[in-house]
Amino acid sequence: MNDKINVIVPCYNVEKYIDRCLDSVVGQTIGLDKLEIICVNDASTDGTWDRLSAWEKRYPLNIRLINCPRNGAQGRARNIGLSHAFGSYITFLDADDWMEKDAYERAWRAMKDYNCDIVRYGWIRDDGTGNIWDTQARQRGEDYLLVIDSVQERRKFLATDIMDHLCVNKMYTADFIRKSRLSFPEGCKYEDIYWGVLAYYYADRVYFVNEIMYHYYVNPASTVMTTDIPYHLDRFYVVRMLWQECERRGLLENYRQETELNFLIHYYLNGLKMMALCYSELKYQEFQEICKRVREIISQYRENPYIKEILSEMEQLEIALIGQNISQEEFAQVMNLLRG
Repeated sequence: MNDKINVIVPCYNVEKYIDRCLDSVVGQTIGLDKLEIICVNDASTDGTWDRLSAWEKRYPLNIRLINCPRNGAQGRARNIGLSHAFGSYITFLDADDWMEKDAYERAWRAMKDYNCDIVRYGWIRDDGTGNIWDTQARQRGEDYLLVIDSVQERRKFLATDIMDHLCVNKMYTADFIRKSRLSFPEGCKYEDIYWGVLAYYYADRVYFVNEIMYHYYVNPASTVMTTDIPYHLDRFYVVRMLWQECERRGLLENYRQETELNFLIHYYLNGLKMMALCYSELKYQEFQEICKRVREIISQYRENPYIKEILSEMEQLEIALIGQNISQEEFAQVMNLLRG
């Protein structure tokens, strides 16, 4: 294993954006000699492969291409990237997004200085017009180190979700990923929920760079922005898979209530928001099904103390609907309220 940073970039039909993305990587202040960029072409049908090939010709020592014959979604592309990553540090970058020029240097230095498992840096939604700093300050507060050195501290860490579940706004040590046995679900969307929440159970030292380093492009064709597409329901599959994995690993023994809270948030509460914002058609049957699943998986969900400690009054009202068997008309009112 070398001392380099592997930047894993899953690429699917991004010929319009990949130049901006890779330009932000090769221009990093840390220097190209510290970077190995792994681009995984996920069976693109546009000119993405040609653009990637041109970049590889320009930087043959720093850019490695992997061409997948069939599409496996971002989870599979990232897993393939991980299998080709031999650096000491791992980071992920979506092909329509881009980095601040000093992002990897700042994260790498924090890794070295504080002996971290993860460095988390700020991100912002960006429409690509270049005017983002007119309304947003890059600095968002003081940087700090968080040490999780007891079961009680990890319970707080899990309950507050301070690190968030995104994988793209973080740098990891390869040792941490390997020891934690982290990987992404394949063939589905919302795979980062699974990865990100599992990381909470294993990270002992996290450094927070409270400065915007990652630009998340507001792409109308992106996974989360496209509406009325069946794959949004993958969220429920992924979160159920996460629960089963937590059970399999024995994590519920010390962290059952925190795991229940995360299930209620990612499966039920965020699932409701997704159904309201991503579908024009009323998903009443799906709502009934997720309520049934919650009652089956967390039969004592009402007794979880975090519901009152952590969740807002509106979210507590939404939780109360799980056991009420509301009508389709009442569900429509809830969806309209969430859209508002």
